[in-house]
Amino acid sequence: MKAAMVSWEYPPQFSGGLGIHCQEIVQALTSIGVKIDFYLPAFKTENFEVPEGVTMHHVESKLPQSVYSYHGSEIWEAVKEFKTRLEDTFNPKGIDIIHAHDWMGVFAATTIAKHYNIPLVWTVHSTEYDRAAGMPVHPGILAIEQEALENVNHTITVSKRMKQNLVLHYNADPENISVIYNGIDPARFEELRIRDYQSMDGYILFLGRVTGQKGPDDFLEAAKIVLAEQEDVHFKIAGDGDLLNSLRLRAKRWKISNNVEFVGSVFDDKLLDCYKNALIFVLPSISEPFGITVLEAMASGLPAIISTTTGAEEVVFNVIKVEPNQPKELAQAITTLLNNPQLRKNLGEEGAKEVLQLSWKHIADQTRSLYLQLLGPR
Repeated sequence: MKAAMVSWEYPPQFSGGLGIHCQEIVQALTSIGVKIDFYLPAFKTENFEVPEGVTMHHVESKLPQSVYSYHGSEIWEAVKEFKTRLEDTFNPKGIDIIHAHDWMGVFAATTIAKHYNIPLVWTVHSTEYDRAAGMPVHPGILAIEQEALENVNHTITVSKRMKQNLVLHYNADPENISVIYNGIDPARFEELRIRDYQSMDGYILFLGRVTGQKGPDDFLEAAKIVLAEQEDVHFKIAGDGDLLNSLRLRAKRWKISNNVEFVGSVFDDKLLDCYKNALIFVLPSISEPFGITVLEAMASGLPAIISTTTGAEEVVFNVIKVEPNQPKELAQAITTLLNNPQLRKNLGEEGAKEVLQLSWKHIADQTRSLYLQLLGPR
């Protein structure tokens, strides 16, 4: 079997969970015999390491590299160019199925799927409603997502919550949607699981895109509340996004900047160091379709606090859950863990055991089975 994957991200050209998912699912699918042609906009000149069985197609772009961003109108021009150039360069030879990721990928892939009469699968990692996090949605992106649900052969969501949202907001047919969760490569984090839970050396970690969807402003406000009671606690915000500068200014205005470190985006060894030296992981998202960083933190032995609107809460249970948009409740949860090393130990150790069951191999088996189901008898 051979699939064509179309995505906006693949490491090292990525900003978050979409890129990680694509890299991991490609590796897992090729390990069970699925060959893949991967189509990616060529914004980066770095080397891309891909497993045997994968051919990486860098779809050339005339636009400057700075358009590799999710902010402003630039992404529109980049996505439109990606679609046009993909239609010019796509090679259908031997392709059994096309698998697009998120709105950028499905927008680019829909025309070629129709033209060559190849079944199209779409994985929704996040919708415009999730990204807007209560703010006005972008009508253009919303329209692309609506049309995709009507045109693709099948839709995959990364959580039941996401599936429910597609049915609620887009009137999608639930029979045409399958839930296939994200996974984790626990071996990558194995050494981090050796921890001294009695030690208070470390920080409270937020790791993710610094956008309204992820709730970093609630994290900062919770930090302010905690520091009013325990002034020796440290917090770290790792990630980049449109709220970064305003949060830095807010930390200075609140006079907590000495206790809150902003480190920007972290990858590879720096990412592992963030998990290694943390005391507690926090993801207070307003709307989180899944949250791969939750699994990474738990695989690292970190006790985790997540919002009840996080998709990962459907598959992990050794976590503390708080309501979104409730910084006081979040601060209380942080304080509870700081003052209870045994609870930190229990959550950290049991959580690490729990995520060992969430392998990418299992996710790949489910994905391949869906491909075969859509292709029918051969």
